[in-house]
Amino acid sequence: MEQGRSDTAQQPADSGIPTIEALVKQNLPLEFGAVELDASGRVKPRDPANPLHFRFHYLGVPFDVEIPGADNPEIRLAADLGELPYTAESPAGRRYAQQLVRAAAGLPHGRIFVDNRQHIRLEAACTRPVPSTISQVFAAIAVIMLESLPYLRFLTEVLPQRSYRHQVQ
Repeated sequence: MEQGRSDTAQQPADSGIPTIEALVKQNLPLEFGAVELDASGRVKPRDPANPLHFRFHYLGVPFDVEIPGADNPEIRLAADLGELPYTAESPAGRRYAQQLVRAAAGLPHGRIFVDNRQHIRLEAACTRPVPSTISQVFAAIAVIMLESLPYLRFLTEVLPQRSYRHQVQ
């Protein structure tokens, strides 16, 4: 590297103009998912009809979030919480997990159930906040997570180690 020269190249003065133009066209406050990156890495408006998808991990469990297109005012959350233990594997664990599924029937925004593959699943939805700023969207997700938290914590104790949940990281 030459003396007096930084390792970052100078950007042309107008390099941020397309980004600023894309942001100026958006209503304020800027809603979650209002813009996206194009193939060249520049900011551009996102088609509001397209759904948004992202994933986060909590207590070793991957949670999938879907925010459908503009015509559907929901935020959806889904997770595979682990496998229902076989009776021979853990009679108490199976019984406790089944009791938990029954107890979770009163979740305000979702349900915990056993699917046809014998996996314990969480599916929940809430109304998309208006405006759908990033803080409002994550606050709505936090409400669902807080409602589910006692059940999630209990399942982490009850489900056997062979569940894929414990292999994530």
